[in-house]
Amino acid sequence: MLARNIYARLRGLPLRNFRFDSLGSLCVVGYHTACAEIKGMRFSGLFAWFLWRAVYLSKLPGLERKVRVLVDWLLELFFPRDTVQTLDLDQH
Repeated sequence: MLARNIYARLRGLPLRNFRFDSLGSLCVVGYHTACAEIKGMRFSGLFAWFLWRAVYLSKLPGLERKVRVLVDWLLELFFPRDTVQTLDLDQH
């Protein structure tokens, strides 16, 4: 659309209005919980979380990255992330 309007401006032709149509939005809000709005339909909970992950995977470039992220997510289902506590040993 931008290229067409630049071309039209250079030729003295009428410009076309730009209109943005969003496909929707996704948001992770917690552990296995998300919310989504896609084309006016709203989803929440576990289904929206799976949807978010599916869209995320589809947008990653390259098969290797997709496989790495998918394996990381699968491992996280069975082995939760480690929690690390940092202690200040130099307390006075």
